[in-house]
Amino acid sequence: MKVFKKFIVLFVFVLIFCCFAALYSCEKESEINIDLQDLIKVIGEKIDLSETIEYADTVQNETGITDFTQIVVLKEMDVLSAEVLILIEADDKTAANEIVDKLKVYKTNKLNELRDYDLNPDNERQYYIVEDSEIIIEQKYVFFVINTESKEINNIIKDYIKNSKTK
Repeated sequence: MKVFKKFIVLFVFVLIFCCFAALYSCEKESEINIDLQDLIKVIGEKIDLSETIEYADTVQNETGITDFTQIVVLKEMDVLSAEVLILIEADDKTAANEIVDKLKVYKTNKLNELRDYDLNPDNERQYYIVEDSEIIIEQKYVFFVINTESKEINNIIKDYIKNSKTK
């Protein structure tokens, strides 16, 4: 019976050790390092971005986003289009979360703008493009794609992130 008790105690210690090891490995997240200009090139190889213009200053002014290391914003040249790609490397994870909050407000404002904009014959389609958009946050990076091809662009971004992880 003593051997059985020793085995149970040993088993419990091994189990506890395995749990701590698993928790520690989950805590240790692979760092990513993304050059946003390179990411835009990768997106541009698969999605036509030739009809876009640089729009970072306008988005910064509209959202109040300031705590970033890199920012790339491209908007469709068509003034009535709501399509925009926003790629941001925040200063840190806290700043990234604040940027996400500001982009949620930006999205809500865009939806309200499109809902009330009678001059745009494409109003309903633009509204749903904005409504279907999602914000991706990965560590200190924030990606917000409002585009007819947003699912494809988001998949490109996610693949790029996966390939950028280092141990």
